[in-house]
Amino acid sequence: MRIVNRAKLFTVTIVPSEPAKRPTLKDVAAAAGVSHMTASRVVRGVKNVSRETARRVNAAIESLGYRPDPTMSALASYRAQGQSKGDGSVLVFLDCDGTEFSQQVLAGVEEEARRHGYLVERKFMPESNVKQRQLDRQLFHRGVRGLLLGPSDAERSFLGWSMENYAAVSLGALCHRPLMHAVASDYFYATYSAVQSLLASGAQRIGFAVDAELEARTGHRWLGGYTAALLGRKAYVYQGTCREPKMFREWARRQQLDGIVSNHQQYIAQWRGAAQRFYLLNDYGEADSPQPRLVSNPQVIGMEGARLLHHLLLRRDYGTPETPQMVSLRGEWHMPSVA
Repeated sequence: MRIVNRAKLFTVTIVPSEPAKRPTLKDVAAAAGVSHMTASRVVRGVKNVSRETARRVNAAIESLGYRPDPTMSALASYRAQGQSKGDGSVLVFLDCDGTEFSQQVLAGVEEEARRHGYLVERKFMPESNVKQRQLDRQLFHRGVRGLLLGPSDAERSFLGWSMENYAAVSLGALCHRPLMHAVASDYFYATYSAVQSLLASGAQRIGFAVDAELEARTGHRWLGGYTAALLGRKAYVYQGTCREPKMFREWARRQQLDGIVSNHQQYIAQWRGAAQRFYLLNDYGEADSPQPRLVSNPQVIGMEGARLLHHLLLRRDYGTPETPQMVSLRGEWHMPSVA
């Protein structure tokens, strides 16, 4: 604004005072000590939040005077109405390794999804973060809300994804970032029952040979079942990798092992003990192989995953769960007949 004085011409700049900052949902989350998604769940009235958590969030809302932005609420409502046709009607299976095992899991997903009226699309998981974000945006704007993460030997990170927009279930692996609902084999039971069977056969020095990265994918349940079954006996844990089978042979000889629990069939040729005392934690061996092996149906993993995701979508339970559901499926030991 310009103010004119007869004696002297000068300019006065008036800066309007800034209005008080409107508290945001992030402010509420920080005050309550919870994640942004958890605070959003409380505001939306989603029921899978503990009473104590809801109490803290509501107290922060009252203290800060938070009120949802009506403009943003209207926009969200408009988007939801415009996407209602696609919201939850398409499930996306993110294939992480392209293996035959993953294809069998996908077959189970498709079978169960058809029962509930879903279509299933298979997308290969991009390696780069940039392409993952592009896929994330593409799926969201198409109205996709259900994700199934296919089997993976390595931990996957979804920290760059807008996971608050999806219900997601991991298939065949329990640990990813952030943690999500998962359906997988009962890893603890697998190693626990293997060691128990070896002890019953007379074995005393039982080794555990699984790559550390692969074992971590189970949430350390493989290792936990192995040590629990030993009941205080000495544990023999191989520190090498499956890329070094000859080192495994030397380690087993040096430790004088008389039993092995492993997930790596390449160790079989290096094992100098009785074939019946090499317990293989998967079904990769030949049908008539002399090694006991754990037989599981990957299609059942896919079916259970699709069933779990269906219930999440019905509740519109999107985002990272505070308490992830873990569905564990027990396989059966195939014990070779002794001639």
